[in-house]
Order: sequence, then structure tokens, then C-alpha cells
Amino acid sequence: MAEELTAAVVGASGIGKHHVKWLNNLGCEVAAFVGTTPASVEATGEVLREELGVEAAGYTDVGDMLAEIEPQVVNICDPPDLHYDHFMAAAHRGCHIMCEKPLTWDEKKSLDQLVLEAREMAEYGGTDVVHAVNTQYVAVLPAYYELCEKCGRSMGPPEKFFMQLESRHTNKVYERVWIDIATHPLSLLMAFCGDGDVVPGTEDVVINEKDVVARFSYQPQDGPVCEAEIIVRAWCTEGIVRRFGINDANADYAGRNDEDGVFCTYLSLDGTEAKSDDLMYVSLSRFVGAIRKEVPGPLAHISEGYTNEKIHLSLLKAAKRE
Repeated sequence: MAEELTAAVVGASGIGKHHVKWLNNLGCEVAAFVGTTPASVEATGEVLREELGVEAAGYTDVGDMLAEIEPQVVNICDPPDLHYDHFMAAAHRGCHIMCEKPLTWDEKKSLDQLVLEAREMAEYGGTDVVHAVNTQYVAVLPAYYELCEKCGRSMGPPEKFFMQLESRHTNKVYERVWIDIATHPLSLLMAFCGDGDVVPGTEDVVINEKDVVARFSYQPQDGPVCEAEIIVRAWCTEGIVRRFGINDANADYAGRNDEDGVFCTYLSLDGTEAKSDDLMYVSLSRFVGAIRKEVPGPLAHISEGYTNEKIHLSLLKAAKRE
């Protein structure tokens, strides 16, 4: 029987509610959550009880929660300007941690300081803890390659990468569009090509009010240079484009319930479709499986989050507004 783990979620509304759901479904005891105010804690607690059947103690202070609950697992899903402090507080107590993306972001801090904080997060650990970042789109690669094979696409080393990722968020503009969305395309680029970096001088990043277009060359440690194009867009209230691929084999992604009512991932290319598990489920199950030593590691280790952050912010440095 799988080990029951005591878990806490920092920021359990929004995306954090999905973390609570999957931790609970994966056999963890979600014993606590942290919100911003007594009113928000009360409201979130009611939602967790009514929608998920989860009874968890609510806190407004991460330190108090860690001291009283002593969770083994902490999922950090609050605003990114709080990630560093809350990650380090949980890390000091030896917790297994999954952090939402981006690892760090705070408009009051320099980009160099944010990269240093992300590096500290990546380097804080040990052999007995699992520290992960939730870049769940990486989980789609097996289904993508299966789909390419079905369509008769012969996929060599990635020499071109494209992703267009749109969001319904209507409260983010200019640089925040890039900060909030671009982590996912960059995680896929890294997954396709392997660890690497942007070729200096190739950056062409244009920031508009509701979208950002980035073109650059990516040099992996092993393999050919990959010409990357990333489009991220917010304020898409009528329809959403989620398309990605390598070497001009660009597949469309959608999430929907299957015939049994289970939410799944669907990719389509050349009129052919491939199905896989919900990406969030894969990410959380790999995280919990790594803690239980059932799998070698999480879907995305915190060190990959740090590399992602370096590239993410270096491209922002090179960007220009229009």
C-alpha cells in the first residue's frame, strides 16, 4: 500500500485547488492550506469541503502552518512574488516541494536578483527530498511523438520549434503576459532539445499590450541549433489557440472529457488525434511517485525550473515594447 503523505498547499484557490484535488486523489492527506486573509481562508475552506470533500486546516501564515502541521509535502501555488520566501521556509524544514511557475517574479526586484533567488531554490536540497516545478506541458511529449508517427511524420533532431499559447486571463498586460505564460513554451523547447541556452545576439522579442512574440536561436548542449518562435497571448475570451511542435509538425492541444467523463489531453495533427492523461495529473503523480520512490524523479526538477527562469528573464531583458 502506498505511503500516505501529509501535504499542505500554499494558495489553494485558483490553480492551487487543482493541486489539492490531485494530491488528495493520489493518496496524500491534505492537512492544511494557506490563504491571504481570514475571509479568503474561510471561503477557500468551504470550496475544498464542498467540491473536493477535503477537510483541511486554514492558515494565513506559512510559518505557523509549517510549525503546527509539520507537513511532509508542500505545494506552493500562491503569487510568484511570494514563491522564494515560502519555498525557502518549507525547504528549511526538509519538506518535499512542488512550486508553481515561474519560480520567482517580483516587479520590485531586478531581473538579476530574481535569477539569483531561483538559483538558491534550485541548489537547496539533498538526496532525500524532491523539489519540483510544475511545468506540466512537458508531459505531452510521448503523445506528440506517437501522433507524429501515426501521421507518417519522420521527426529528426529539432531544428525548428514553434509554440503559440493563449490564455483567457484579462488582468495581465505587457511584460506580465510573458512572465505568466512563457514558462510553458520554454519548458517544451528544453524538453525537445535538451539543456542549452539562447545564442547571444539572436534575440528578437517584441512586447505588445496583450501578446509577446519571441524569436531566437537555441543551442542545446548536444544537437543542432534550433530556431525557436514563441507567441504568448492573453485576453483571448472567444477562442484559444494552443499549438506547438518541432520541424513544422505543429499539433493543436485541447483538454476535454473522454467518453467516460475523465478529463484528458488531446492532440491533433493532419486530421489525426492522440489522447493522453491530463497534464496536471501526470505532473502531480510523478511528483508524488518520486517522493515514494516509485519513479526516478519528478516530471520537472527544480533545477530545470532554474534553467527555464534564466532563459525566461534573459529574453525579457532583450525585449522591446511596441
